[in-house]
Amino acid sequence: MEPVTHAHDHASPSTALVRVGCALLIAAAVLKAIYSGFFEQHMLTGTSYWPVKMAIGFTVLIAAYVLAARVEPGSRRHWALLVIQSAAAMGMIWIYPSFIVTVLMVVIAWQIAWAASLRTALIAVGAQSAVLALLNCVPSPDMMNWLVLVTTFGFEFFAVSAAHLARGEAAARASLARANDELRATHALLTESARMAERLRISRDLHDALGHNLTSLAIHLDVASRTTEGTAATHLGHARDLAGGLLDEVRAAVNAIRIQPVDLRATLLSLTESVVGLKVRLVFPDNLFALDAPRADTILRCVQELITNALRHADAKELVIELRQADDGALVITGSDDGRGGAAIEGAGLGGMRERFELLGGKLSIAAAPGRGFTVSGQIPAFGALA
Repeated sequence: MEPVTHAHDHASPSTALVRVGCALLIAAAVLKAIYSGFFEQHMLTGTSYWPVKMAIGFTVLIAAYVLAARVEPGSRRHWALLVIQSAAAMGMIWIYPSFIVTVLMVVIAWQIAWAASLRTALIAVGAQSAVLALLNCVPSPDMMNWLVLVTTFGFEFFAVSAAHLARGEAAARASLARANDELRATHALLTESARMAERLRISRDLHDALGHNLTSLAIHLDVASRTTEGTAATHLGHARDLAGGLLDEVRAAVNAIRIQPVDLRATLLSLTESVVGLKVRLVFPDNLFALDAPRADTILRCVQELITNALRHADAKELVIELRQADDGALVITGSDDGRGGAAIEGAGLGGMRERFELLGGKLSIAAAPGRGFTVSGQIPAFGALA
C-alpha cells in the first residue's frame, strides 16, 4: 500500500506570535524578580527563604506553561495545568506584589480565554482576582495593593477580550477553509462529470453518424462486388473489406471512449491537499485499478463526507482513509479519525453516503465509541458483478 499524507499545522502564525509574547512576559517577570533579589531586597523583607520560593514558583509555572502548549486546549489535563500556573503565579505575587510580576496573570488569562467560552473565561478571571484580593488586599489593605489588583484585572480582561476576538477570527477562517474544501471537491466532481459527458457525446456522434455511414458504405460495396465481375469486382471487394475494418476500428474507439476510467488517485489528492486543520493520510493500493465514473463518484463523495465530519463534528486532528481493491476490482474504503467519538447519529450526509453505496450493490457500516474516534467502512462490488 502507498500512503500519501497531507498535514497542516493547527497553530496559526498569529497564535505562535502570542505564545512568543507570553514567553517574553514570563521572562520579564523572572528578570524583575532577579533584579529585586539583588537591588530591592527591602521589598521582600519578612518573607523567609523568598529566593527559593520564587525559584520554585517560576519553575513550576514555566513547566506547566510548556506542557499546556502541548496538550489539547480545553481538555482536563489542560485545565489542570492552567490551575497549576494560576496557583504558582498568585503565590509569587503574594511574595512580591509587583506590577511586572502580575503580568503572569495576563498570560494565564489568555490561555483560559483561548480554551473556554467568553463567559467561562470571565468567571475564571474574576475568581483569580478574588483570590488575589484575599491574599494581598485583605491582609494589607493599602492603596498600592488595590491598585495592583485593579490593574491586573484590567490587563486580564483585555487579554480575554483579545483572545475572544482571535478565536472568532480563527473559527471564521476554519469555516471558510471548510467551505473552500467543499467547493474544491464539487469542482473536481463537476470537472470529471463534464469530461465524462463530453466523451459520451463524442462516442454517440461517432456511433450514430460515422458508424451508420460506414455500415451503409460496406453494404453498398458488398452488393456492388456481387454484381460486378473481373478486376472491378476485386477492387470492390478490397474496398468492402477496408470499410468493414474501419467500422470495427470506429466501434472499438467508441467503446474505449465510453469506458475510459476516472483518474481517482489524482482527484483524491486534489481533494485533500488543501484541507486546513486536519491531517489527512491517504493509503492507496500499489496498483490502483481504473474505475468507472459511478464508482469513482461514490468514492469521492465518501472522502468528502469523511473530511467534513472529521472537521465539523468529530473535532479530530487526524483522518486516515484507506482504499483497498480486490483482484476482481471490488473496492473497500475505510475512514478512521481520532476525534471524540460518541454515539453514531446518521444524518443527511451519512444517509446519502449509504444510499450511494447501496445503489451500486454495496453497503456501508459505521462504528463509533466515546474517546475512540469515528470509523466508516464502505464496500462496492466489482463492476462485472453489477451487470
